[in-house]
Amino acid sequence: MATSSAVLMLVFNRPSTTEMVFEAVRRAQPPRLYIAADGPRHGNVSDKIQCQQVRQIFEKIDWPCQLNTRYLERNLGCRMAVSSAISWFFEHEEEGIILEDDTLPNSSFFEFCDAMLERYRDELKVFSVCGSNLANPWFDSRSDYFFTRYMCVWGWASWRRAWKMYDESLSDWPQLSAQGHQAIPLLPTGFAKSFWTLVFDLVHLRSIGTWDHQWVFAHWKNDALSIVPSKNMVLNLGFGTGATHTSGSIPTYAQKMRLQELRAPYKGPLVIQDDFIFAQVMESRVHNIGLFAYLKLSVRKSPRLFGFLKKHVERLRRWRAE
Repeated sequence: MATSSAVLMLVFNRPSTTEMVFEAVRRAQPPRLYIAADGPRHGNVSDKIQCQQVRQIFEKIDWPCQLNTRYLERNLGCRMAVSSAISWFFEHEEEGIILEDDTLPNSSFFEFCDAMLERYRDELKVFSVCGSNLANPWFDSRSDYFFTRYMCVWGWASWRRAWKMYDESLSDWPQLSAQGHQAIPLLPTGFAKSFWTLVFDLVHLRSIGTWDHQWVFAHWKNDALSIVPSKNMVLNLGFGTGATHTSGSIPTYAQKMRLQELRAPYKGPLVIQDDFIFAQVMESRVHNIGLFAYLKLSVRKSPRLFGFLKKHVERLRRWRAE
């Protein structure tokens, strides 16, 4: 079944996974396809070759669609390349689906996004639609989907009205963090609050080079939720060598993830409210929020120490792989 939504693909230098995601998009045949490609890193010959291989994949488009490309000549990095590409997408589209080059969806993902984008188009309390359910092995939902503060960007959809609230730099974080829940309604309590406060501190200081924590913050600041399906419809292919943020061992929740079908009609909760039990599972099973995770993240406050440890950890991983 073809999707009625526009699709944005975010790509870089991974032709093998990009090819797999493109084939899934090809089967869905979106009427408008946007390709945003980050440029090769300076002096990286391998990047130049692989980036070109990635861009050649889209010469295989064989269905009627409007193609829009944003091919960068120089590398902006994950944080700026992705956030600016999504802004570019929503400059042209009121709503749509976003897939990175390592997020592999099944066919029901597109159908689900189409339905949810239409159903909650004018519901200001809903900011995004997720295709993946990271807590699926430990969480049993009575409905086909539910609402949560813990959105995931492994295959998702949204509206221009929501993305307008995104701030890549978290410019107002210092002021709002001092006010706590008065200014950030969905900020967790307990130790989770300390954990996420540290995360947003590091993002604001540019010590974390990602874009998605800012999207989480946009939800929490605006008391907005994400739709998560009861079945997982997206696999992350990006763990291991070559990954930007998932180069380590595959976490347990990712090992347990399987592609599952979810078909209409979609039965959801009557009330739009945060699913507290799902949030607990996400904090304990997925984010692993605890003292160790907090201390591990705290190392990033010292760029020199973090760089030293990262270098030696990578050496150890390569040694173990030999």
